[in-house]
This record gives sequence, structure tokens and C-alpha cells, in this order.
Amino acid sequence: MYVNNLGAFVGRTVPVLGWVLLAGDVAAIVYKTTSHYNKLARGNDKIW
Repeated sequence: MYVNNLGAFVGRTVPVLGWVLLAGDVAAIVYKTTSHYNKLARGNDKIW
């Protein structure tokens, strides 16, 4: 949405960037945890 005030633009953008970073962190943690578990597990105990 177009705004005339730079402060309003920053105020609307910063929370969105925070959610994007949070989603990226969660995805990385899940991937690394699953990968590490699969290295340790044997046979049918692996997740995928």
C-alpha cells in the first residue's frame, strides 16, 4: 500500500520482515533436526 510518510512504511514493513525471518528460522531448525535424527536412526525409525 502506498504511503506518503516514510515512518508509516517502515512501521508496516518491519513486522512482515520479522515474520519472514521467523519462518525461515523455524524451517531451518526443522530441516536440521530431521536430518540429524535420520543420521542416527536405523531402518524404519527414520522419518523420511
